[in-house]
Amino acid sequence: MRRSIDIGGKADIALNYANSIDRRKDLFPTGSTLLNLALSGTREGGYKKGSLINIVGDSSAGKTFLAWHLFAEIIHDDRFKNYKLVYDDAEGKLQLNIRGLFGKGMERVEKISSNLIEEFDQEVGNLLKDKVPFVYCLDSFDAVTTAEERDKKVVERDYPLKPRLFSEMLRKICGNLEKQSSLLVIISQTRERIGVQFGEKKTRSGGLALRFHALQEFWLAVKNHIKRKGKDVGVEVVCKVKKNHLTGKLRQIDFPIYFDYGVDNIGSMIDWMVLEGFWEKGEGKQTIMTGGDFGDITKDKLVRLIDKEEREQELIKIVAECWQKVENEIRTDRRPRYS
Repeated sequence: MRRSIDIGGKADIALNYANSIDRRKDLFPTGSTLLNLALSGTREGGYKKGSLINIVGDSSAGKTFLAWHLFAEIIHDDRFKNYKLVYDDAEGKLQLNIRGLFGKGMERVEKISSNLIEEFDQEVGNLLKDKVPFVYCLDSFDAVTTAEERDKKVVERDYPLKPRLFSEMLRKICGNLEKQSSLLVIISQTRERIGVQFGEKKTRSGGLALRFHALQEFWLAVKNHIKRKGKDVGVEVVCKVKKNHLTGKLRQIDFPIYFDYGVDNIGSMIDWMVLEGFWEKGEGKQTIMTGGDFGDITKDKLVRLIDKEEREQELIKIVAECWQKVENEIRTDRRPRYS
């Protein structure tokens, strides 16, 4: 049975949308509507100004794509025209066709490569001294080392140097990010925990520093490979929010990433509407019954229709209203203990 969508008329939707923008000018858009909603509960953005975000994921799970979607959203939004953008390719592996994937203006992102954690600290420190708002992405934490490790100096200590240094750096950095309405994004690789029989089987390096200082932390994993004519063209990614001090809510979403396109925002929203029962599939499982929203149509044709007629914002509004409906259904409906 199809789930009801009681979201009011188009005028109400537009008014709600305008009001929500007024309320949340403190957010950066992620490039994925579902990720925005999972992180902040709003469609305008997911990352909060003045914070540290930790993106953790398996190999080829879309971590770098999300970093560049963030840059692209900022570049194509006049609200952030004064922001300095820095991509720290510590791994030295960036091969994406940035201009082809994300459009004009991407040369605004300064590309550097820190080999040492001390170099990373100096780069961020210089930005903080300049008093200019910035977005800085380190890709990835695993690729930087310490000067001591580089010089192969052996010093006995009870605690590894890199996590200790990093913790001291983050304490200093995070205390100043909010003053400049800036954002620090640190990408981490997952690691297998050998011999683990209970609990999480994957972890990431950095000790407790990243988990302690990050406002939000989410993990990416490859769910499926997307193929055309037997060849890989993308991946279906599952994203699990494991820490969220912005809303306190831990949510899980899926979205496709195509290697020659990036995050499929429209496709992921369509899949979510079907998964949550707001739209149904017809008897043949090919047709999606959207009713008065977009008619009854196959997913491929629906994606192309929304693209061609430039109706993505309309879909975003519908999905955001339905997301809130789900949140209302699962909230603890109790009289407040304190008033």
